[in-house]
Amino acid sequence: MSDGPSVTGGPGVGGSRCAAIELESPTATRRAGLAMGRTLPDRALVLFSGEMGSGKTTLIKAICEGLGIAPETVISPTYTLVNIYPGPPPVYHVDLFRIEKPEAMLELDRDDWINPGGPTLIEWPEAALPLLEGESVLQVRMAHAGNDALRRTLEAEGGAALFAALFQALEREDAAQE
Repeated sequence: MSDGPSVTGGPGVGGSRCAAIELESPTATRRAGLAMGRTLPDRALVLFSGEMGSGKTTLIKAICEGLGIAPETVISPTYTLVNIYPGPPPVYHVDLFRIEKPEAMLELDRDDWINPGGPTLIEWPEAALPLLEGESVLQVRMAHAGNDALRRTLEAEGGAALFAALFQALEREDAAQE
């Protein structure tokens, strides 16, 4: 079995596209994240969900690396809520794990947690969902796969037109691993 992602999926409902990706190792997760980062639209909103330890922050590190940000500077902003990584373009990394109710999000200025000039990557986005109605987002769900502690599955769904290059990059990554 290859060490890279296995991409399946196709056009989804309402102009969206879906992909299910199997990641055999942290190296495969990094390669998928690099591919995603290199093709992420400038003002993309990416929502990451999944249980604790499912690989969300690992994937985000690789996405940021693909965007030209040193991966060692990328850490989960669980206590600060938002980390801003300078780069071309700057990236907002948001972690809403500690936000229990959507009403708490109303106390924040939108520009404090949604990047007006670059990508926004949001872990634990549930509290923000009511405030993102009508936004074009890429939803990424991470999960443990099987009994192997290193294997993960990644499911992505987003607007087919906005994220077309990202889905194509994942397909190319998959083809290169076969």
